[in-house]
Amino acid sequence: MDASANFPRPFVYGSIVVALFILLGAAYFLVLQRTSEPATATIVFSGPLALESTKGILQSVQLALDEVNYYAGNISLQLEVFEGGDETGAWDPQKEERNANAAASIENFGPINSGAAKISMPILNMAGIVQISPATTWPGLTKIGFLPGEPGVFYPTGVRHFVRVSTTDDLQGPAGAQWARDLGFNSVYIFDDGDAYGIGIAQLFEAEAKRRRIEVVGRASISSSSDFDAVAADIAKSNADLVYYGGTTPNGGPELLIAIRSLDIKAAFMGPDGIFEEDFLMRAGNAAEGIYVTSVGIPPEEIKTEDAERYLEKYRSQFNKDPDVFGAMAYDAAKLLIEAIARTGSTDRAKILREVRGTRSYKGLSGTWGFDSNGDTTAKLISGSRVEEGRFTFITDLSG
Repeated sequence: MDASANFPRPFVYGSIVVALFILLGAAYFLVLQRTSEPATATIVFSGPLALESTKGILQSVQLALDEVNYYAGNISLQLEVFEGGDETGAWDPQKEERNANAAASIENFGPINSGAAKISMPILNMAGIVQISPATTWPGLTKIGFLPGEPGVFYPTGVRHFVRVSTTDDLQGPAGAQWARDLGFNSVYIFDDGDAYGIGIAQLFEAEAKRRRIEVVGRASISSSSDFDAVAADIAKSNADLVYYGGTTPNGGPELLIAIRSLDIKAAFMGPDGIFEEDFLMRAGNAAEGIYVTSVGIPPEEIKTEDAERYLEKYRSQFNKDPDVFGAMAYDAAKLLIEAIARTGSTDRAKILREVRGTRSYKGLSGTWGFDSNGDTTAKLISGSRVEEGRFTFITDLSG
């Protein structure tokens, strides 16, 4: 599907580099000031447009804008999209940096993945542009205690400009390990994809697995160019009950799973929300049957609120498919942003930033939540799903 096919007149497709921003495992939206009359605020989106999950996030933003006819009170809204990835769906650091600098200078922009956020955040912080992410999950973007210098290095002005509606991997990683123990797994071979998100969540899963007395029988990094037959042979020798992949779809996850299945290795497979997307199922094919996946958030069809039901109905009607968990969080993020702009009645970046960051009680699809002093959501939602008959099927709420 062409990523621009369903976007009406205020949608501007960034032809300079065509990028989308979802940080999957995250997407950022940036609000930029225009000087035209009537006053116009530009919401910029950047991320890997080749991914179906990214398209779903973008479609949910567009749905929220459609509902208000691209107006926040008396402020006209415009959506601009930039390509932040390559043809495989992997995010591109050079493109993300270029997009961030373009946003800071021409007043438009946005990103998606935690690694991309690390590049864009300092640039946009200097520009005073608010970032809202429905999917970025690396805790060090907002919290102290993870990597040296974080999160301060992302806020050179000393002013926090970043908020997110998804919870973080310091909750998701341990929740996955606890679920693995509850499922009866006693040993695990852990992989990461070498990216900030993958390394981080693999480490967090590993620490909790050891605490839960799950034996870690192997630990390695892979990429999309790894020798997966050799990797699978090592897994076979380890006799692991479970293989855990910390990473995203474009960075070798499907290839790892296919190689494991080709050797008829009986180990189960688990991953985080970096693989909780249709692209993973399409690339892995039948090999994906039975795998376990954790995710921040709760699938919208499982939320069971009136607002969630209305969102599902509208999304299905407009796009002829079901939204995923990141689409639902993107919808909430966009609605929150629209309402904040309307309350300010202004395109002033500082006013919009203060209004967004000051959100303490917002009625979203899953209930009422807000942002804490770090810019993190107060809704700490985690879910566990399993692939059954080629589809992700919700199994359990891991939020507790």
